[in-house]
Amino acid sequence: MSFAILRTTKLKDWGNISASLQHTFRERLTPNADEIRTELNAHIGGNNSEQVLQKIKDGLPDKYRADCVKCVEYLITASPEWFSQANEQERLQYFHTAQEWLKERHGADNVKYVGIHLDETTPHLVAYIVPIDERGKLNCKAFLGGREKLSQMQSDFAERVQKFGLKRGVEGSKAKHQRVKRFYGHLEQETPKMTMEDITPKLLKKGLFQDTYEDDQIVVDRVNAKMQAILDHKTAQINDLRQKLGETQAKLQKTQQELSKMRFNEQMKQSQAKIQEKQKNLSMDDLKRSKWFGLGR
Repeated sequence: MSFAILRTTKLKDWGNISASLQHTFRERLTPNADEIRTELNAHIGGNNSEQVLQKIKDGLPDKYRADCVKCVEYLITASPEWFSQANEQERLQYFHTAQEWLKERHGADNVKYVGIHLDETTPHLVAYIVPIDERGKLNCKAFLGGREKLSQMQSDFAERVQKFGLKRGVEGSKAKHQRVKRFYGHLEQETPKMTMEDITPKLLKKGLFQDTYEDDQIVVDRVNAKMQAILDHKTAQINDLRQKLGETQAKLQKTQQELSKMRFNEQMKQSQAKIQEKQKNLSMDDLKRSKWFGLGR
């Protein structure tokens, strides 16, 4: 059974919005994306992060709270097995239906950008929406406020795309998504390093005759925490390499199977050609024998 997958992220800070857009346009390191296939990604509403960021700013009302949600990022995809079975036309129709659903939900003018990523393991749609309500106010709660509205959103989307054979997403999948998000967060950060500052006791108080420094246990705890951070980062990198290796091996196996099939087909053609040649030669021999024995008169 394949599921429709819909996730939302509330973006309040311009720094977070910019970072998300840079990820979308592959303007920053994206370990889970295949650089060779990045050119296949489609962008509607802008060619780079700065253009879309400006469109989001231009779409905001004149007055709004500084700490409010300025933009909602939508991620829409489906179970990997659905994409493996669907043809290209079905995939395009699914993403087109999702885009139309977003326009109906928020208004076409508030859909500032829609992109389709084909350079990751599972194709997906990314959209950036300015959450303007019916009164023209910036109001994210009107769309994503509370469990009931979130649940209704999932049901509405599932109903729209059920014609593709997709079911409503399973509750609890968000937790897995957050773990994946933290995993790639480790990868995008620089590897932590142990410094002299980490292993040196900090001066707490300067005295007239004697200074007061941190307790040794505090230093040990700090060093252990840094070592754990380094280990977590290295583990994330290793896991990412393992995943890429697994994907490469799967692609290689598929290629080998296709080559084997091509060789088999070629051998079958050659065998059929030889059989036809033998049949032709046999026919000629029969004709010669018939003439030799006078049967052809």
